[in-house]
Amino acid sequence: MKNVLIITISVLCLFACTSSKYEIEGKVEAESLNGTTIFLKERINRIWISIDSAVIENHKFIFNGVSDSAKIIHLAYEFPTDNRVRQALVLENGNIKVSIDTTGFMTFEGTAQNDLLQTYQIEKNIIANKANEFYKALEDSSISEEKRLIITKEIDSLNKKDINIDKKYAIENVNTLVGTHIFMNSFFGMTTAEKESIVSSMNDETIKVKRITEIIGDIATEKRVAVGSMYTDFTLPNLSGDSISLSGFVGKSDYLLIDFWASWCGPCIKSLPEMKYLFNKYKGERFNILGVSLDENKEAWVGAINSHELIWNHISDLKGWKCEGSRTYAVNSIPCTVLINKEGIIVGRNLSISEIEKIINKKETAKR
Repeated sequence: MKNVLIITISVLCLFACTSSKYEIEGKVEAESLNGTTIFLKERINRIWISIDSAVIENHKFIFNGVSDSAKIIHLAYEFPTDNRVRQALVLENGNIKVSIDTTGFMTFEGTAQNDLLQTYQIEKNIIANKANEFYKALEDSSISEEKRLIITKEIDSLNKKDINIDKKYAIENVNTLVGTHIFMNSFFGMTTAEKESIVSSMNDETIKVKRITEIIGDIATEKRVAVGSMYTDFTLPNLSGDSISLSGFVGKSDYLLIDFWASWCGPCIKSLPEMKYLFNKYKGERFNILGVSLDENKEAWVGAINSHELIWNHISDLKGWKCEGSRTYAVNSIPCTVLINKEGIIVGRNLSISEIEKIINKKETAKR
């Protein structure tokens, strides 16, 4: 999807458990997974930490333990060896049943919160599977512009449905563990007003969650760089190490798109065919792109630029999520885009390709 959540805080301790222990009982259909180690992991400050592990034997695995309070964790394994699978679930005392089919797809049930999370994820997976088919079609460079436009509109429609699912579950389940988890992993697709509305419904206990406190701070930053505001400048090194400022690009074309991305970001890479199409069609006086990478490894950053033939300008301080540019524009997930007009006014954030095209063409029509 367009926006894939790259920022997940997987430890929330909000609710007391009523049973004395938890048991996660897994059944595995895939023969190739026998002998594979499966992990219970939690993510703290963007770092994955293993809290337990088990070996899949005779198509089964089991975890036992005691959880003082419910929290979001992930079951993680590799299927096949080059495809890491991570599935969020609620670790709470009670019996939790997990099933992994022959394709490696995981489902789970057994407690009220896990049943809610599973229902949400099923709805999301339906949208994601449809979108992946369209993204794959866009990889064909021989398709006509008319066909590309049709596919792009379908993707835009699916993206909106996906965001609406997030909003629905976050609103209906505010102040629950699952609802808070969903909000923290999808707020980047919501408007500032929508985020403020959900936050205003949170109780004191939820507000105290560290990530929620950070999001509230980010909302304040968003307002300073909101649509309709004058852009805020920042300076980062380019591929040669020279210091390059955003202000050096603003005003040189009708529209400048800041593209926050990274070589390790799957959704970013998936969106590149659309980005290249947009750049090649409108580059010059009408449109330009400035890529801002959240990579930490220069070799990976440069390698991705070269392998995907990204011929626009690129800058990065190689500080990951601490990148000055991303912090200036309250970037909490990637890909993230900010569209700036010739006068330096921010006119859009995370717009779809078709929405950007409409803005560019409207400007061109007005010139005539």
